[in-house]
Amino acid sequence: MHWIRNTTITLSPFWAKMVLRFNPFTQTIIVCKGYNEDYENFTELVWEDDKDLDFYDKESYPEFQLWVN
Repeated sequence: MHWIRNTTITLSPFWAKMVLRFNPFTQTIIVCKGYNEDYENFTELVWEDDKDLDFYDKESYPEFQLWVN
């Protein structure tokens, strides 16, 4: 799915993890800047693959956002 960000909300690591885990919506995604050494772009997170991330490691994962389509 191609995402056009109609709304972008910056999240704390705590809220990023909670929304990612319990996200019942198909029109929202959680993204992370710096994920997988991609420091310039945001990468979509998927709970099954990313549940073990250290969400509180600000150096590796400096910013989380909620994107609403």
